[in-house]
Formats: sequence, C-alpha cells, structure tokens
Amino acid sequence: MMLNIDNHFKHLQMDKQKTVSIARKVESLATGFIGVFFFSMGTSYFQERFLYRVPRILIPVFDMFGNIGLAIAMLILGGGLIYYGFTEWKTVSERKNLYWILAAAGLIIGIALANINFNPDKSAEMTERMDKKREEQIDEIRNLGETTFKSSELNGHIEKFKLLYTRFEQSVEKKDADSIAACEENYNIWSTQLGEIMEKLSIDELTEFAPYNAKYSIQWHDLRMKSQEN
Repeated sequence: MMLNIDNHFKHLQMDKQKTVSIARKVESLATGFIGVFFFSMGTSYFQERFLYRVPRILIPVFDMFGNIGLAIAMLILGGGLIYYGFTEWKTVSERKNLYWILAAAGLIIGIALANINFNPDKSAEMTERMDKKREEQIDEIRNLGETTFKSSELNGHIEKFKLLYTRFEQSVEKKDADSIAACEENYNIWSTQLGEIMEKLSIDELTEFAPYNAKYSIQWHDLRMKSQEN
C-alpha cells in the first residue's frame, strides 16, 4: 500500500516537473519570437516608411535619432530578446540547437515579410491619402485671416511683406525679369530681418506667429512658381 502511494506521489512529481518544463520551453520560445519580430522590423526601418511600430521603450530613441536610430535599437533589442530566450531554453531542454533552428527560420520569414511590399496598391493609396491631407493643411494655412500681433515691430515687418508681395505680383504680371529678380532679393533680406525679430519674441508669440510665417512663405512660393511658368 505504501509502495503504491510512493509511486503515485512520484508520478505526480514527474508530471508536475514535465508541465513546468513545457511551460518554460513555451515561455522561452515566445520570448525568442518576440525578439525575432523586433529584429525583423528593425531591418526594415533603415529606409523611411509611412508607418513605424515603435515600442514604448524606444520612443525617445526615435524622437532623437529618427528611423536609423530606431532601426539599430530594434536590432539590439530583438537580438537581446532572442539570446535571453535561448538562456531560458537551454536550462530546460537538451536540444539546444532546436532553438536556433527555430529562431533562424523565424528570422528568414520575418525579415522577408518586413521588407517585401506585397501590396503596392495599398502603398499608393496611403501616399495619395497623405498627399491629400498635406494639401488640405496647406490650404488651411493659405486661408488664414489677418491678425495683429503684440509686437509692433513684427506688425510693421508684415506690412513690408504685403507691399513687397504686391510689387512681386505686378512684376509677375508684366513678366519683368529684372523686377522679379529684385523682388526675390528684397524678399531674402526681409526673411533675414524677420529671423532677427523672431529672436526677440516670447514662446507664446512665436507659437501664435508660426502658422502666419508659413502662410507668407507659401504665398511667396506660389507666386514664384507662377513666375517660372510664364
């Protein structure tokens, strides 16, 4: 009777150890394949993309170093997770090479999926959508209403732009190349002086003026393109 109890107890212990071993194997493989995912995605980030899946821990890296820094960080993070998964695997499995075979297969498939564009139509659609959104934002800036700023110096400088812009319009209409060139030179001087004025503004004033600065640049650029068409 005691022998049967001991045998039963041993079987329970063996079953428990087997379950724990399987669970640790699954955990180590899961860690490794997460590493494979990060590593594979990292290889595709050396080129600019429309969409980046950035792990929260790497957001500061992406903000500071852009897509190249993110790519390198993803490779390091992915490689580290793959190796960590192996350290867990080798403690519960005698077939150490099996882990690396699975990891290599995962990397081959993952890198291929991350870098091959299987749906060019979708990319074209995304590009078209982004272009449309950008044009909408530019039009919104073009149509900004007039306003007065706290800085009288800035307000006076904007009035100079309006006079210069009117002269530029007239020169473009007349197709006067010399006058157009003179306007462009004066605009460069105006832009330099604007930079000096902006250095004196507070953060709030700069924030308020930023869209209008973009508006004047867009207006001048549009008229410049028109002059080049004539």
